[in-house]
Amino acid sequence: MRSHLLIAVFLALPHLFWGQFESAIELMADSSRWLNHCTTLIMEPGEEDEEDSIVQISAVNPAQLISEVDLNMFDHIYTYEAAPAIELNLNSFEDSLEIIPGYLMDDRWDNKAIHQLEELHWDLDSLMFTLTFDSCDFSFPTQHPRITSPFGPRWGRNHNGLDLGLRTGEPVMAAFEGMVRISHYSPSYGNVVVVRHKNGLETLYAHMEARFVQPGQWLQNGQIVGLGGNTGRSYGAHLHFEFRYRGNAIDPALILDVPQGKIKTSEFYLTKLNSKKPVPTSKNGKKGKSTSKGAKYHSVKRGDTLNIIARKHGSSVSKLCKLNGLRPSSVLRVGQKIRVK
Repeated sequence: MRSHLLIAVFLALPHLFWGQFESAIELMADSSRWLNHCTTLIMEPGEEDEEDSIVQISAVNPAQLISEVDLNMFDHIYTYEAAPAIELNLNSFEDSLEIIPGYLMDDRWDNKAIHQLEELHWDLDSLMFTLTFDSCDFSFPTQHPRITSPFGPRWGRNHNGLDLGLRTGEPVMAAFEGMVRISHYSPSYGNVVVVRHKNGLETLYAHMEARFVQPGQWLQNGQIVGLGGNTGRSYGAHLHFEFRYRGNAIDPALILDVPQGKIKTSEFYLTKLNSKKPVPTSKNGKKGKSTSKGAKYHSVKRGDTLNIIARKHGSSVSKLCKLNGLRPSSVLRVGQKIRVK
């Protein structure tokens, strides 16, 4: 009889504790959505290893776990309004050095000016930036890495970043840990976020549909900064992504292996040569301004279309498209300069 009772209890145990076990599994799964690639565990005194240990969650990628972003997970959602800056209490140089990442490399901190361009003086052959200490210190900013437009000359001026393909509403992640410097709406960049990193570099995320972060907020790599979109001076959903140092644009392709969704190296060397922007070339192959002498421009007004502008200046839509790198279906914005001659 006793043996039958023990067997019955043994068989009932899984059913008695399955509910608790299932709840624990759900809690662990929910928590892992927000785990960074590296998680630091502080060991309690008396355990075998008293030092901090780094555990790599190789099978957990936050970008892959979030297939549909639940807006209830975010305390604030910013679209056209600037996100309020968190008070950092920077009363001295020492405060700034301790609180602001990379302050020794770039001692400027402005929550309004997106870029503060400063000419680089090359006392040394190169500047070395440590990007990562481990492979888990980097997260690609989009879920499906692909370039839709590269860094370099485009439409008569320099395109200072990479355009990365995504759909409106897809999550945009911070590439490295750092502090948010900019989170507002810009007429050109649309919803834009700039993050300062410990090495002094900054990354920029533009044309987003919405932002979830504030200036002064500390981010981990892989943390969602906003949703992909098509705001500002943009002609289709994509993420405009930049690297900058003291306001100077750096070709992201020097750092990123986009098809693999990885960085090329843990250390990046910025030199006088690779820091130079490519110079646009004219049709005859000579370097210089892409516009010729005697060029004439039309400033777009409300209601203007390519057809209206072409008729007004005795031109054709196809010619305007050719001069300006546009398509007949391109959407014009008020104030945009269209070359007509």
